[in-house]
Amino acid sequence: MKLITAIKMIEEREKRKRKTEKEMRRNGIFLKNSNKENSSNLKEEQKEQKNLVHVQSIFPQDDIVALKMKTREAHVREAISKAVYFYLKSAKEDSS
Repeated sequence: MKLITAIKMIEEREKRKRKTEKEMRRNGIFLKNSNKENSSNLKEEQKEQKNLVHVQSIFPQDDIVALKMKTREAHVREAISKAVYFYLKSAKEDSS
C-alpha cells in the first residue's frame, strides 16, 4: 500500500512540474539556463567558493515557481543561489 501511495505522489509531483513548465512557456518566460554566459558565470562563482555548506529547505510550491519566474532560472538551485547572492550584494551596498 505504501508503494502505491509513493508512486501516486511522484506522479502528482511530475504532473505539477509539467503544468508549471507549460505555464511558464505560455507566459513567454525565457530561461537563462540555455545561455552560455550564465553557466560560465556560475562555474566562476563555484571556483571562488572555498567553504561550501549543504542546505536543505522546504518552500511552498507557489513560492518556488514565483522565484524561478523572477530570477528567470529553470532550476530551483540556481534560482535560490541567484536570489541569495542578490540579497547579500544588496545588503552589502546598503551598509556602505
